[in-house]
Amino acid sequence: MKRGKRKAEININITNKGILLDLISKSRIIHTRLIYPQKIWQSYDQKEKLTRNLSYLLTLPFPLVANFQKVRYNTEKPELKKQFQKLMLKDLPSSTFEYKKQDPEQLKKQFLSLKTIFSEQNLKKQQLKPKQQPKPKKSTISKPILLLSFGKDSLLSLAISKEIGLDPISIYVNDTISPTENKLKIETFKNLQNEKIITHRHIITNSIEKLNDFETWNRQEMSFNYAHMVTSFYFLALPFTKFYNSKYLMTGNEQNMDFYLTQNNKKLYPVYDQSMEWTKEQDKMLKTFQKNLTSFSIIRPITDLAILKILYSRYPKIAKHQISCYGLDASRRKRWCQDCFACTGTSLFLTALGINPKLVGLKKLFSKKHKKLYSLFDPREMDVYDAICSRDQELLTMLMALRKGNKGYVLDLFKKHHLKEALAREDEIRKKYFKIYSSRIPQKIKPKVISIYKEELKELQ
Repeated sequence: MKRGKRKAEININITNKGILLDLISKSRIIHTRLIYPQKIWQSYDQKEKLTRNLSYLLTLPFPLVANFQKVRYNTEKPELKKQFQKLMLKDLPSSTFEYKKQDPEQLKKQFLSLKTIFSEQNLKKQQLKPKQQPKPKKSTISKPILLLSFGKDSLLSLAISKEIGLDPISIYVNDTISPTENKLKIETFKNLQNEKIITHRHIITNSIEKLNDFETWNRQEMSFNYAHMVTSFYFLALPFTKFYNSKYLMTGNEQNMDFYLTQNNKKLYPVYDQSMEWTKEQDKMLKTFQKNLTSFSIIRPITDLAILKILYSRYPKIAKHQISCYGLDASRRKRWCQDCFACTGTSLFLTALGINPKLVGLKKLFSKKHKKLYSLFDPREMDVYDAICSRDQELLTMLMALRKGNKGYVLDLFKKHHLKEALAREDEIRKKYFKIYSSRIPQKIKPKVISIYKEELKELQ
């Protein structure tokens, strides 16, 4: 006897503060919501168009994650459906790289066979209209919107924007999935404002994201459920770009996201929706909502290593707020678990650059128990980013750390097995990771930005 297809309904309602989205299936009902600051959302004049596109984008991976074969939305068909589908398909080869049991071709077939049904009814009839709609702010000086994650990339984006006089309006998206991490970042957001580092801050609460979380469906760990993540941040920010009459929309996509490896005649990027290939297409999609809007990354010309160097040497008051740990919700520690790839990587890079990791509450993580967290010593655990970038960066930074007199089990192991290769390839790797690359930064601000990079990196290139 054949089992029936797993079906789900996605019911969306527009409210005065955002979107209510309910997932209804035979086994369960899940209530989620997207909450904006009320004045921002109420004044936005493209609610229906944004809602049907966002509702699809924000739930793009969940049928694969939860193994649904049919999904019915009560919204009209989104204008950007094909582009969002392309994003998912392009991401699969990279996001399944480290998961040997996940076949990207099989997942591709499963995704393309998914039956998605949309309504012919416009959600406008369901909208709860406020009595009085606030008018969008008019400004003679267009301030950019900056999406903050509080990692090194977005903090350097903030710092440079301020230095060149842009004074960005900062937004943080609380996905509600990682309570410890979100709580810490919201506290940091307040601290940045109290220290007058930022002047405008807003939070978007997005519990819709839990539909894509493998733990919600009791599934094994995966990465393709994040395929849409950074792209969704840009679209979530659209009501703010309209309210503040912004021409620039920025997030932190660095040069490492454009390095790739080739496998089965396909380019595998560390994160596809942060690659230049995708962000060019993303910019075109955003312009269908706001013609004068340009999305870009101010740090696109430089790599991870260069970002840390510039952030900590030029902007220490901002650098001290960095949060980049992968394991906060599984750790009793407040800011760094001291036992994940992000912690060891950040600690190593800072040490190599002559910056004490204690500045941000990190230790030097060179003991025997940390060996497993370095790609150089355990390549079996590498994800696609590690395969493309981590090994070479570790070769260079361990060499730099040794030259500064640092000691430890990991560095002894490096000296024994990899020092010869590091010395032979030093010039090649240094040139790659301290180079200033071409980018799509708007010409009006590009010379100022590039001059900062040249000034800070000239001694390392």
